[in-house]
Amino acid sequence: MSAVVPPPRTATGLLPIQQLTRTEDGEELHALLWRAGAGWRMISSAVLGGGLGEGSWVLNAQVSHGYRRTDPDRHLASLAGAAHARTGLGSGS
Repeated sequence: MSAVVPPPRTATGLLPIQQLTRTEDGEELHALLWRAGAGWRMISSAVLGGGLGEGSWVLNAQVSHGYRRTDPDRHLASLAGAAHARTGLGSGS
């Protein structure tokens, strides 16, 4: 079996970060969104999209003290959708 090696990336430097703010239960909460674009291989231990594989975005969202939701994957998916990041695969924590 032969390995398939992707072509080298021409981009240099860090990916731009988008700073997001939302209000939940009267509290202002923040998030960071990286948009890498299609074709990036990522590794993540995130609750949404964790593992090793292709990804095009990463969302890191602050939650309130005492976070009690039992569906953090759905919550992150809705936050990613609200940020228009749900194009392609991605991960969130």
